[in-house]
Amino acid sequence: MKKVLLLGGSLFLLPVIEAVHKLGYQAVTCDYLPDNDAHKFADEYHNVSTTDRAAVLALAKELQVAGIMSFACDSGVDTAAYVAEQLGLPSVGSSEAVDILQNKARFRKFLADNGFNVPTARGYACAEDAVREAGDFRWPVIIKPTDSAGSKGVTKVTKPEDIPAAAEY
Repeated sequence: MKKVLLLGGSLFLLPVIEAVHKLGYQAVTCDYLPDNDAHKFADEYHNVSTTDRAAVLALAKELQVAGIMSFACDSGVDTAAYVAEQLGLPSVGSSEAVDILQNKARFRKFLADNGFNVPTARGYACAEDAVREAGDFRWPVIIKPTDSAGSKGVTKVTKPEDIPAAAEY
């Protein structure tokens, strides 16, 4: 029987599992939280982080999945697109396009490069670089993780010396 690999395990995944079953496929879930509710309704569960591209790709190959998706699980969208691309499966877009849409810094740069009106924003790999360029911004500033959703990790910063603590948070 064909299998669909579903990244994540929240209750929001239940209608997807139901749809997969109605189509005659097996629903396989994976994430690093074995007690998530959706795993109880899936045909299989694998303890693999949705952000570990290599591990999810290996699992998808091992299971010989016919499809992969991340539904209501933002952390797995990049991985699903990457695995789909590697295996020639249908996807919402190329791995590159999905990464641009998922990564706040890359998306803001894409918008600016293509003439859209966007707030001044930059992405940094380390807080020290942000502190060095602090004079380029109007204060206060907002520090946001590039790969988080639901305003998790968002911090208002009123002076440059507070950037490292906000970045660490």
